[in-house]
Amino acid sequence: MTGWPRTIWSEARQIGALLGWPPAPGDDAAPDRFFESLRAEGRDRDAVRFLGQALPRYEAVLWAARTVEHGSSQADPRAMVAVSAWLGDPSEAHRRAAYDAARAAPDPSAARLCGFAVFTSGGSLAPEGKPPYPAPKVAVGRFAAGAVLIAVADSPSRDAALQWALDYGSRLATGAPEGQP
Repeated sequence: MTGWPRTIWSEARQIGALLGWPPAPGDDAAPDRFFESLRAEGRDRDAVRFLGQALPRYEAVLWAARTVEHGSSQADPRAMVAVSAWLGDPSEAHRRAAYDAARAAPDPSAARLCGFAVFTSGGSLAPEGKPPYPAPKVAVGRFAAGAVLIAVADSPSRDAALQWALDYGSRLATGAPEGQP
């Protein structure tokens, strides 16, 4: 399968604008091609940030959670259980439970950022019973990418963990089943 049918963006520059990146040569390319050029140039951390914004919200959380589970040696179990519960049933109750678990997790940690990614994936950020306050549209992708970068840094084999995360996220963007890359 070619391309990234799971992303809504048709040009990489649209994602770059979300990231605050200045216009660059080649940013009129399709997102998957631009992502591969980032990797080819050795800009893997930028590729993580790019992928965080390119993926739909659910897939961004899934990507971060699986990367934390795969690569981090210091994942907070309570936060990751809450994130997994939301992935299994993306309900409002699970979204708020992930937020509570994230707030209790060590700072900074990949698990904490995963929980915040869940919380900003939809619904209101305001306390229950207050007027709704939506998350900024870039929030879930930034939290997910941050979780991936921290998980990779926690891994005993950082480069292998980073390549796994990038491959897995790209696979999710193609719409492939969740299985391992």
